[in-house]
Amino acid sequence: MFEYPDLLVCRLLFAGLVVEAFETFRIRAAFDYGGMFSRVNLALLTSAMPAHMRFGATFGGATLVSIAVMVQALAALVVIVEGTHTPAGISAALVCLAANAYLRARRQIGGSGAEQLTFIVLVTFGLVMLAGGTRAARRLGDIFITAEVLLAYFASGISKAASAVWRNGRAMTGILSTEGYGVPLLGRVLSEHPALDRLLCWSVILWESAFPLVLILPRPLMIAIMATGVLFHGTCAIIMGLNRFLWAFCGCYPAVWATAMLVRG
Repeated sequence: MFEYPDLLVCRLLFAGLVVEAFETFRIRAAFDYGGMFSRVNLALLTSAMPAHMRFGATFGGATLVSIAVMVQALAALVVIVEGTHTPAGISAALVCLAANAYLRARRQIGGSGAEQLTFIVLVTFGLVMLAGGTRAARRLGDIFITAEVLLAYFASGISKAASAVWRNGRAMTGILSTEGYGVPLLGRVLSEHPALDRLLCWSVILWESAFPLVLILPRPLMIAIMATGVLFHGTCAIIMGLNRFLWAFCGCYPAVWATAMLVRG
């Protein structure tokens, strides 16, 4: 995603930053007094943490957070238009890094793996630029992001394989029956058809565990695994509302592709 910044697909992650900005703006009142992310609450939460973390968690209320999310959204839009290979695009991406760093420090709780991956990508881009932004630096950035993505998928797949609930094929029924991520109709269907739940569970386990093979498998199989990833994250976004994983992980697929091509010589 760094080596070929002129490709539109390499800008998916920044589309996710726009979505994240709007979602955060909708809950901006939670950062004022009495809200979940109020400075009083986060001062208690971070009381035993280093001074810089306490400062970030309590700096600014809803107004400053609103400004930060608007800056992040506008900067991300510039990157989507420009890419990360022009002066304007590079500057905008670094602004995204600064704004996102503040928002992460200010909120402290309620984050997700997708947000962590997004921030890691932004920090990596900053380091790539610090190293001169050369093709070699961009390539190293892609390799690092690929390693992060492969590790995330593999660890997730192995942890599911170690879980009796996933191995026995009851996990999807449980997830889709919850209030936060559930769809009652789908939950009932899987409850009535346990074999289908078992098939879905093992499909996820095998796909996640096998994802690192994209680096060495023949190109058709590599494309199939990555296409399955797009389908998986897209389905989770639609059914469970986990849209940030779609932008974050699929936004890193160009880095995976570039690294796989490098491995193939």
